[in-house]
Amino acid sequence: MAFNPIAPVHPLMLQQNLNPIQENNPVEGSGPQTPAGAAKVGADFGQFLQEALQKVDNLQKEADVASLGLATGQIQDLHTAVIAMEKAGLSLSLTVDVRNRALDAYHEIMRMQI
Repeated sequence: MAFNPIAPVHPLMLQQNLNPIQENNPVEGSGPQTPAGAAKVGADFGQFLQEALQKVDNLQKEADVASLGLATGQIQDLHTAVIAMEKAGLSLSLTVDVRNRALDAYHEIMRMQI
């Protein structure tokens, strides 16, 4: 197996491929700027989170009504009450897990060295 020799590299050949370094002159007083859509995304996420928590709250209220109706004899169907309570329990469990993961991520970010 034959290998081709490596051609020598001349310094002038390297300089032809380099672009000059441009100086970064930030405007005074501008500070860190966020993209125009960042505030909208933050508002959308906040609204999404608010709606999700409202749904969890509604499921909890429905479970309370179902369990009260079952206890007072107003609901004869046991399945409906149990399903409502399980939905509420699962949604609350998921909400707590999401909260715990968000807090873990926050704590991890706070431990980062900068």
